[in-house]
Order: sequence, then structure tokens, then C-alpha cells
Amino acid sequence: MESLIKFLREDSKLKHIEVGDLFTKLEEKKITGDSFLKLSGWDFKEYGMSLRQALELEDYIKELCE
Repeated sequence: MESLIKFLREDSKLKHIEVGDLFTKLEEKKITGDSFLKLSGWDFKEYGMSLRQALELEDYIKELCE
């Protein structure tokens, strides 16, 4: 979980997305790298993010998986 958060904080592709309290939510939910790659936009919506943020994060994950 800590290595995931470190990676996300340092990834320049994520810098253009307003992530709000994403890192706090990842810690609370104990999301690891493998689990993070399975999250969808709806999951991020459930974490309290706007639709725009959720869709941008979903696209970001898709890019990571390619």
C-alpha cells in the first residue's frame, strides 16, 4: 500500500488529475497495487470523488494496464 501511494505521488501522469483525498482513501481501504488496478470509476465515486475525477482515474488505470 505504501509503495503504491509513493508510486502514485511521483507519477507525472497523475499530476494533472485532482485526486483530492485519494491517498487517504487508499490507506483506509488498504488498497494495494493489484487491487488499485481493478478499481473502476464507480469505485472512485463511492470514495466521494466527482464524476470527472473518477473517470480520469479510471482512464489513468487503463493506461497503466496497457
